[in-house]
Amino acid sequence: MRILVTGANGFVGARLVKELAKENDVLALCRSKPDLPAKFVKGDLLDDKVISTLRRLTFDVVYHLAANTDESDMGMWDVNVEGTRRLLEACKNKNLTRFIFMSSSGVLGETNEPAKEDDPYNPLTHYEKSKAEAERLIMDYKLKHQIPYTILRAPIILGPNDYWQQIFKAAKSKYPMVGKGDNYFHVVYIDDVIQALTLAMQPIARNKIYHVAGPDPHTYRETYELIVSTLGAEMPERTIPVFAVKAAALAHELHSKAMKTKPRVTLMRSSIDRLVRNRIIDITKAEQQLGYQPKYTLKKALKKTVKELGV
Repeated sequence: MRILVTGANGFVGARLVKELAKENDVLALCRSKPDLPAKFVKGDLLDDKVISTLRRLTFDVVYHLAANTDESDMGMWDVNVEGTRRLLEACKNKNLTRFIFMSSSGVLGETNEPAKEDDPYNPLTHYEKSKAEAERLIMDYKLKHQIPYTILRAPIILGPNDYWQQIFKAAKSKYPMVGKGDNYFHVVYIDDVIQALTLAMQPIARNKIYHVAGPDPHTYRETYELIVSTLGAEMPERTIPVFAVKAAALAHELHSKAMKTKPRVTLMRSSIDRLVRNRIIDITKAEQQLGYQPKYTLKKALKKTVKELGV
């Protein structure tokens, strides 16, 4: 089977390509040549030449992982929404087996109860709104152009990347808790995401949405306690009110804008929102229909991530 993977050089994409390449012919779409077992298509989905190339190429399955998560980037909407639309256009009349899209549980906003796939959209951040709009596009193209889809929604993905490196650095320096910490902070380990993505090719997953997450949701406080324990650090004694942190985050973003520099991800208001918002999702549908079995508890996932990052 021939499979196209967009965002193939990314945190999820690179691991997925390696897994898919064991039994498939993989096309990797990314801006720079990847060190991966795949044929290379250079560029991005906003490039007309890339779209023309994709129209000429043949493939059976698309994994659309390319995304911009930077809330400070004015081009986020173009990448996440217009890029998705352009890819769908390139896939018309190809008789795809599946268009598999990596979305976010954030499209549902705050979830005080375990969120199910048919819960209403309620995105709050720019990134979440762009993901919700991309989902709508994909479902619309199924109706109008018969492109079958599978959408996977995940919470924050845990694993060895820069985002978690920054979190661990802050934890080791006794960065205080933001708020009470009694909100649920559901995450999922990267290897469990890869498992779900490969299972999504099954016929039963055609034209369906699935939630994927770790097996044991924890509160923000419990998560932070496990982080500092895994790092061999000390839990900070004090907490900071949410309003104070958001005010500081706004000041940091404005300063960064004035200085024409990128704000630090962990100091942005969107990151604070992710910390203090209730986020818990129901993975029963993926378990029952796909055979999804998350193997990494939060404790096990943190231990492996810390080891891989060498912190």
